[in-house]
Amino acid sequence: MPGTRSGPWLLAAVMACVLMGASSSASAAGVYNATGLPAYPNLIRAKMDDVARTDALGHWCVRFAADTFDRLEIVEAWYRKALVGASETDLNHDERYRSYAGLSGIKLALGIDSVTVFRAANQPTTSIELFRCSVAR
Repeated sequence: MPGTRSGPWLLAAVMACVLMGASSSASAAGVYNATGLPAYPNLIRAKMDDVARTDALGHWCVRFAADTFDRLEIVEAWYRKALVGASETDLNHDERYRSYAGLSGIKLALGIDSVTVFRAANQPTTSIELFRCSVAR
């Protein structure tokens, strides 16, 4: 069945890109974003995770994490425009983030992929996480 093969092939392709382009936390210009999701243009540092991890629903996900000095509202607006049609959740209502005190931000979801933009009250930067996931087997 073609549908059952696409998940492993997609994961294998993404992982190959991750392994070829992965690096530790570095300047954003030198880090390859293997998620295929749009990376904010004004990043000060970024990191592509070395391995995929499973989420609560069993999806295999790769993560690109980055920071910018730009204000949270500016980054949120940029991603809303870049991800037209995405569903939006306030992080205070998201089970993964709601336990963090003083955290503000949003999660934009396109199917099983997502972008999270947030800032803690005492944090000088806005953080961005891009998650590209494959269907659970």
